Amino acid sequence: MVPVSLQPAMLRTLGRNLLKGVGLALFVATGFSGWITVLRITTGTAAFDQLDTTYEATVALYYGGGLVAGILLGLLWPLHRWPLGSALLGILGMFPLYVGVELTKAPRSDWLSGDNIANSLLLAFLAGAPLGLWIWVDDHPQGPMWLDALRYPTGSILPKVWIAALLIAGVSYFGVSRLSGSWPPVLVLLSAFVLFVGPIALAVLVTLRAGRQKGS
Repeated sequence: MVPVSLQPAMLRTLGRNLLKGVGLALFVATGFSGWITVLRITTGTAAFDQLDTTYEATVALYYGGGLVAGILLGLLWPLHRWPLGSALLGILGMFPLYVGVELTKAPRSDWLSGDNIANSLLLAFLAGAPLGLWIWVDDHPQGPMWLDALRYPTGSILPKVWIAALLIAGVSYFGVSRLSGSWPPVLVLLSAFVLFVGPIALAVLVTLRAGRQKGS
């Protein structure tokens, strides 16, 4: 049981979190809506007619998805204290918006198809997880220790990062690629990003960071 004296404070905190989540998600939805507004002005209704939808319905989908995403973000906002939690918030925040994008690209009969959901999850992961991690890193200039080692790399850390990155990427290229012949395309792309592109990209970023430290 929560003490009665703490309930108003908890409700205020929840209200602030919901405002943050909804505000952020609706901001992103406005960006998507702005893009299709330009599309509507420059190309007319042809793109919407091909998908059996309208400009107005598409905008409504974006804002509806943004509202759902914002509520999810607000309810789970305490997770932003941890790196993985922040990455999860990024994925959850982007997923309904990408579902809205997929809905505008498919006939109504295919709106809830497995391909649309899978594509939305993949895009939400690729865009939302890095965004969430970047926000967390920006808000936490120090700690934990393993992240500080990557943020402020020394001469001894850099070779270890590259060895680990090349090892993971090599195993994924020669090992996972042989097993993924029957996998769905979305799963293949996701595994390639996480196990191959991700480690190499991280090693490159750490190298650039080390170069900037030497330059300064």
